[in-house]
Amino acid sequence: MSLALKTTDVVPTPTHRPYKLTTKELKLRRFFIDAFNDVEKPEWAMRAAVWSVTDEMKRAGELPEGVIKRIKYIAAIPISFHYRFGYKDGHDRLTLAVEKAISLCIARYFEIDSDRRG
Repeated sequence: MSLALKTTDVVPTPTHRPYKLTTKELKLRRFFIDAFNDVEKPEWAMRAAVWSVTDEMKRAGELPEGVIKRIKYIAAIPISFHYRFGYKDGHDRLTLAVEKAISLCIARYFEIDSDRRG
């Protein structure tokens, strides 16, 4: 038996937690998947999902750039499908949904600031 198999005290432990999505982020991700699959969803529902993610991250102290990156990360899994042949229409719908979500996010982020200033 090799020395590596005999040694049990050198098992590496991860230094960070896995990157998981919150329930609010999973709701937003569902909108991106539905946009890719051409499933109609009401605009107000997407706005509510984007706003809840934005509010949550803003309360956590995240900067606007971080919130935008997180929205792009949430959309990353459905975006990966666009590399397959024949998914151009789905990719176009998804890109439009992500752009709309980012616009709503930016508006919400700075709307909260302007409300506090009065």
